[in-house]
Amino acid sequence: MDRTTDALSLLLSTLKEHPRGMSVSDLAAAVGINRNTVSRYLDILLVSGRVEMETYGKAKVFYLSQRVPIAAMLNFSSDLVLVLDRERRIVQANDAVCAFAGRERDAVLGNSIEESPLAAFDHPLIRSRITDALNGREVTEELRFLRHDAELFFRIKFLPTVFNDGAPGVTIILEDITEGRRAEEALRESEMLFRSLVENINDLILNVDETCTFTYVSPKSRDILGYAPEEMLGKTPCDFMNPEKAESVRARFAALFADPEPKVAFEWTMHHRDGSHVVFDVSGTPVYDMIGDFTGYRVVCRDVTERVRATKRVAQWKSFLYSVVNNVPSMVFVREVEGNTFVFANRAAEIFLGMTQEEMTGKRAADLFPPEMAGFFADGDREMLERSAALERKVHLPTGASISMKKIPVFNSRGMLRYMLGIAEDITDRAAAEDLLVAERDRAQGYLDAAGVMIAVIGADGSIDLVNRKGSEILGYAEEDLAGRDWFATVVPERLRDRLTRNFVRLAAGEIEPPAFEESPVVTREGRERSILWHNALLRDIDGKVVAMVSSGEVVGE
Repeated sequence: MDRTTDALSLLLSTLKEHPRGMSVSDLAAAVGINRNTVSRYLDILLVSGRVEMETYGKAKVFYLSQRVPIAAMLNFSSDLVLVLDRERRIVQANDAVCAFAGRERDAVLGNSIEESPLAAFDHPLIRSRITDALNGREVTEELRFLRHDAELFFRIKFLPTVFNDGAPGVTIILEDITEGRRAEEALRESEMLFRSLVENINDLILNVDETCTFTYVSPKSRDILGYAPEEMLGKTPCDFMNPEKAESVRARFAALFADPEPKVAFEWTMHHRDGSHVVFDVSGTPVYDMIGDFTGYRVVCRDVTERVRATKRVAQWKSFLYSVVNNVPSMVFVREVEGNTFVFANRAAEIFLGMTQEEMTGKRAADLFPPEMAGFFADGDREMLERSAALERKVHLPTGASISMKKIPVFNSRGMLRYMLGIAEDITDRAAAEDLLVAERDRAQGYLDAAGVMIAVIGADGSIDLVNRKGSEILGYAEEDLAGRDWFATVVPERLRDRLTRNFVRLAAGEIEPPAFEESPVVTREGRERSILWHNALLRDIDGKVVAMVSSGEVVGE
């Protein structure tokens, strides 16, 4: 067994003893190997699926994998599954492979594909894809080949694989898609045979004579209007319309019969049997008999009810959105990129600039905005085009106002930058409140840093929200190195870690209250234990839920 295998086994056995997981530093200390080497070995174990990793803040914690080994799953697959080593020898083959090859597994394993009963798959494309997979690239291909008198199709996946010793390999999965391909070919043939028929019956076909009476109605009338063709024969289109609509249709046909046109198009609304309205796009072609006399029109009616409804919904939404945009408190501007002029502004913009939308239309940014805002809204089209994302900026006007500005690119259907959508908001009051909040935060942080005791804020999930300067000095860490790390995995001695973690879980759940004072050790960055006398208090939200624990402590016994 080589050094790599020894090290991997040592890491796995160490993780087995710590089911709650260990960090790289913990593992390095436990096995006596430097941290960088442990990281490389952990990468091998991650890729091979033997360990898993979770991130807690800046810390990475590793666990033994609970995944089922691939060898235990191969024989349950109906697909053909092969595993090759770096020399392209077959080291695993499931039952489906053996059944396909008609050979025992011993006759398959240990051979290269070209020397095995699977030589039929010794194809240049497969050899190339195996090389790709050995180089770490996952590939999927479809392959067709003849076996005896049958034509077979396979979807083949080439998956990079890493063995326990870190050596590369390839897993090949062959999915038989022959039946699907045959079904697709049969479907294509069927579509070719019936395409012309389907195309001719999608629309409602009507013939009307010189009196506007139906002389032919296609079977599609059942689906579109709910009437059988024979129920409509002998009637006119006007019999299926509201009287006010029918009169205009009757007048239109009278004009067409008096002077037939080669092709006409108009819109009808007819009644469905259930009382609903069906909207048609209608195109009509004059019909002549054998001696050239005009006999009526052949009319093709396409149901566009949903399209008309959708158009109405779009119009309603446009009206609604215009109303919303026009009444939001933020200022909204639209600049046309090509002419670099503004084409829209909402009511808030009118109030801010002191002019109407009509007065703003056609003007440039320099004509509308203070200099501090004009440059932002006038320039930057290239940057928006390259980023395809919104740009933001805050400015302070000489009046004392603070303005938050954003501009968003709007592209047409061809992907060309067409408009710039600008949004501006007066955040003077908010900015002042934020400044006050920052000052209060800095003042509070100063109080914490000036305190002569260690202060730590531990979130309900056990992560470190804050450690003051004194606490960082005691623990031997920089303040920024502790934020986000697991308190118990970082500073609690291992012999106490499980018990204190369980107690904290109960505290966070509100099941128990912390003692007023307790003495408990911490582990410094250098591994030294220091005893601390703690005073703990729970922080709760407005619903009474525990969100953190604040602990202050002093070093004792030194």
